[in-house]
Amino acid sequence: MEMKMRLILLTAVIGLVLAVPFQASAQERTLVVGGKNFTEQYILAHMIAELLKAHGYPAEAKPGLASGDVILSALRRGDIDMYVEYSGTAWTGFLKQPTEVGIDADWVYEQTAKGMKEQFGLDYLPTLGFSNAYVFAVPRAFAEEHGLEKISDLIPLAGRLTLGGTLAFMGDRPDGIRGAEAVYGFKFRRNRAMDHALLFQALQLRQVDVIVPFSTDGQIAALDLVVLEDDRGVFPPYHAGILVREDVLEENPGLREILEKLSGRIDERTMAELNYEVDGKRRDEREVALEFLKEQGLID
Repeated sequence: MEMKMRLILLTAVIGLVLAVPFQASAQERTLVVGGKNFTEQYILAHMIAELLKAHGYPAEAKPGLASGDVILSALRRGDIDMYVEYSGTAWTGFLKQPTEVGIDADWVYEQTAKGMKEQFGLDYLPTLGFSNAYVFAVPRAFAEEHGLEKISDLIPLAGRLTLGGTLAFMGDRPDGIRGAEAVYGFKFRRNRAMDHALLFQALQLRQVDVIVPFSTDGQIAALDLVVLEDDRGVFPPYHAGILVREDVLEENPGLREILEKLSGRIDERTMAELNYEVDGKRRDEREVALEFLKEQGLID
């Protein structure tokens, strides 16, 4: 009887010893938080990585990736484990779905989450709480001079104007310049593609007349620009949420709960203020992200 008990105990100990390295290896693998190549994505990538580190997960931020298929492929390959995506980008770009005036934002988010899971094996977590849409913006004086309130007001002027937009917007995507030209029927005299960080500078230097930044850009308010209403609905809702591979969530119990601590925490005004801390005040993205997490009581 005593010998039998010893064998049982020995078997149990061996089982524990064999299990520990496996569990440790799963937990010690560094989680890589990706991000696109504009300020907001740098801030959010650092924010997620720092939140994970505060809860004991080895993590690093890896922003600066190109948008569209590039960052999606990086996620699916395992080069990164998660990143923040916008519902409208996934809806029209990845799932190839149409948009229309007045389309319901919550419905788009739900259907996007369903489609990304079914087609790509990716979980789209509940929205962070804000939408970051493409917007057409012009200097206030220019808007008042020409009576501009809606994007359609640009139709008679477009042939004399230069439009500035990001490389992604000027690319071949349905919610980019191709879609805008089709929906509004205008053609600008010239379309200039540039890095997002240069848009506002180009407008101030009068190298362009109209720009297409993001609705959460802090410099829109700082420069007193007028955002024109998308009266024909070329742009879908762009609610931000964390896109993460299913296997990452399965390998890391409790990870979903930690990531969802950010859900509903950031509204558009807050995101614009965070962006301005970096773009307007030249602060470090990680520093801004850490400050927000501390203010929200999410880390010590």
